[in-house]
Amino acid sequence: MSGAKSRAALFALAAAAGALLMAGLAGGLSAAWGYGFFAAATLLLAAAAGCFGVLAFSRAGDTALLGRLTSMMLRAGIGAYVLALSAFAGFFARETIDGRMEWRWILFGPAVLAALAVLDAGLYRKLVKNNLPTWRRFGKYVTREQSDPEAMRRTLVDEVIVHRSLFEVSKIRWLRHTLILWGFAWMVVFELAAVFLREGFPAFGWRDVWREPGHPVRLVFDAAFDLTGLMVLAGCVIALAWRLRVNGTPERKFSDTPTTLFLLFVVASGFMVEGLRIAASIADPAHGASFVGLAFAHGLQAAGLARETYYEPLWVVHVIGACAFIGYVPLKRLVHTCATPMGRLMHSQKGLLAARKNGVLGAMLRGSGRADAGAIESPRA
Repeated sequence: MSGAKSRAALFALAAAAGALLMAGLAGGLSAAWGYGFFAAATLLLAAAAGCFGVLAFSRAGDTALLGRLTSMMLRAGIGAYVLALSAFAGFFARETIDGRMEWRWILFGPAVLAALAVLDAGLYRKLVKNNLPTWRRFGKYVTREQSDPEAMRRTLVDEVIVHRSLFEVSKIRWLRHTLILWGFAWMVVFELAAVFLREGFPAFGWRDVWREPGHPVRLVFDAAFDLTGLMVLAGCVIALAWRLRVNGTPERKFSDTPTTLFLLFVVASGFMVEGLRIAASIADPAHGASFVGLAFAHGLQAAGLARETYYEPLWVVHVIGACAFIGYVPLKRLVHTCATPMGRLMHSQKGLLAARKNGVLGAMLRGSGRADAGAIESPRA
């Protein structure tokens, strides 16, 4: 996209976002606008990832077409995401002004918005902006003809999904990494799905299965949240125990104690909030799906901690902690969870790396040849 077209598209997006914000503030929007744009953003970004996956991991399809589709859907997805945030901001601000928002959600809205802004800006800076100079210098050597899709697929499975190399180096490091990474990743996926089910469905006037007591869909989500949370909790405990064991050794450099403690606090406080919620109706058989929360409920009940006293303060602590952790992700080593797999995938492409090396050496030799020619000709001048 040319510079003029890019500026025009940004101006149009800013104008649309501003219009949605003002319409929401004026009371002209329902929550369905925000969830509609958010659903569109999710589908478009997933489609962009799918097109890029076909482009990178196979030789199927037309290269130019897949590239254009990836770029188009990525831009459209980002635009829909911006419009969703604008619609939500206008709608919930109006709800707050009219006194229809509980104080907890008034606190949650700006906190999560700030966290997402820091996360988006941080990931863009770390993963895109910092790598743009390298791409501009060497991007011309990245061609589909030189790529090796089979090696890319094998590396995706071995190094990104299974982490085979880490398993061979240290099984305990592999276990803590796998539990934390995939527990956290699946927790995010389930939370995104739950947002649409819990908030989006009622906003569109569809059946609100989330709030139907004992509904199977809700029970599945309860079990999924507890399982993924337990994975992260176990991974953090293993990481801290391993950190104590390797203290004073060279392996200590592979630990990140502040991040581990931060994540452990967020997950443990979340289970405590869930336990306090369950404790009020602990005999309800539907709570069996929330097996970790139920265990916390029994412990909190035995300790004499009442929901009426501790639930809301702890909810605030957990939510602020979770939002702070979201903003913390791109600031510390946790961002390497995204960056390292990208590097592994690129280094699996021997043909592309060789083409880049040959291109750079050829440019250096051509430059040296011109310099030598200048040196030979200069005396005659």
